[in-house]
Amino acid sequence: MLINAEGRRISSAGVDGACRAVARELRGRGINERSRVLLTGENTQEFILVLFALMECGASVALADRRIPADQQAALAVDAGVDRILTDNALPERAGGIGQELLADLVGGAMAGCEPSGGAAEAAEEGPLGFDRWFAREDALIVWSSGSTGAPKGIVRSGAAVRANIARTAARMAYRADDVLLPLLPFTHQYGLSMLLLWMQTGATLVLQTSSQRVDRALEAIAAYGVTVVDAVPAMYSTLLNLVDGARAGTNMIGSVRMWCVGGEPLGRELGERFVRTVGSPLLDGYGSSEAGNIALAVHPDPRGCGRPLDGIEVLVLDDAGREVPVGETGQVVVRTPDYMTGVLGPAGTLLRVERDAYRTDDIGCLDGAGNLTVLGRRDAVHRNGHTLYPDAIAARAGACGAPVRVVPVQGGRDDRVHLVFFVADAAGQPAAKWRRELAQCVAEHELPNRVVVLQEFPLNNTGKIDRRALREMALREISPREMAPRESMRGVLQ
Repeated sequence: MLINAEGRRISSAGVDGACRAVARELRGRGINERSRVLLTGENTQEFILVLFALMECGASVALADRRIPADQQAALAVDAGVDRILTDNALPERAGGIGQELLADLVGGAMAGCEPSGGAAEAAEEGPLGFDRWFAREDALIVWSSGSTGAPKGIVRSGAAVRANIARTAARMAYRADDVLLPLLPFTHQYGLSMLLLWMQTGATLVLQTSSQRVDRALEAIAAYGVTVVDAVPAMYSTLLNLVDGARAGTNMIGSVRMWCVGGEPLGRELGERFVRTVGSPLLDGYGSSEAGNIALAVHPDPRGCGRPLDGIEVLVLDDAGREVPVGETGQVVVRTPDYMTGVLGPAGTLLRVERDAYRTDDIGCLDGAGNLTVLGRRDAVHRNGHTLYPDAIAARAGACGAPVRVVPVQGGRDDRVHLVFFVADAAGQPAAKWRRELAQCVAEHELPNRVVVLQEFPLNNTGKIDRRALREMALREISPREMAPRESMRGVLQ
């Protein structure tokens, strides 16, 4: 069942019937199993119906975030070599010379066939959607990397890999047909898309929220519809806790939830501990990527880190020489998975195949004795006073100070010295000197900050994740020319 943003309940049979009607409309407009289209839009029922209709037609689907600028969306469409752009907000006329279709026009009268909870008799006779042609494509899904550290990369995955990964995920999480799912995630990204496919596979109920960042409305939806599973990025849970702590919401509103799931970026220790104290349940962390889908997921009754790798997937933690590190030690996360991408986009939408033996994630993490994976962040290493430092690993340890921390390295000066700027998210706005003392108890001497900056909250990008580019720009402004000059003693900066 689908509960849309207006609270209307549409049965599974009704959704299937509407998707078939949209698929007929698509075929009438020349979109079929030989097509590749770019699909973009907000989290609406129109987006869902068109997405599943495209899959039923067997078209290759390239998903673009609705919130990126129109000229960038058009550039992605050209990059992917698509035949058509399907959007809820028209791009500039003939963007890239590619024809456009509005989602509302495509759906048109199809929603009239979506009967409230009773279902559609015709759809019931035809059976559930199968997506067989889409699952058979080697270029079924195209998504772009976030581009947080560079230009977006077009990632191409086969339908078979997507289907297998969804099956592994469903087996690990043990979703039930009576579950009520509330994903606070953009459906144009891997995490959000996987929740849509899991909803279809399990026969659960999906509560649709158009804005993935309106946590106040999410709390209302949890209470109104008896939501049992919530999925969101860490920043959304931080906002939820602020609402509860500020007495703008009560824990009585969220008692129906049995799984609070989190992903998209590393979960800080302070947020995880705060959530347990306030809500009484742990956040179930997970690890995945656009390239490989879901990789590891933590579950009840004993969630640790991101949990164990999904069945059929192997995770290794290696040092710089390619050797496995001992249990508990930090190294590069390397994944072996049959669900890995087919390749990346080449010129004019061509497919450039990649080596699929081992996926080097460029993330750092560690494994415990039971095989549970903890991901600390990106591998980006810097060298300081003879030490190799991983800023995200330092930030993970620094989180023991009692507040979320992010560490940004700034390199420069006549001797190319590395300076570390520690950002602390503290809504109370306590002095930087206080946090400097706390941080000194959590990190090694060679990891101490050159500058501590206290923020009310971390800046977020348009997907609700911490905006690394914005933090880097702030860090560059914080380090003065005087500090960039050579110094005899690191301690001199800290006193």
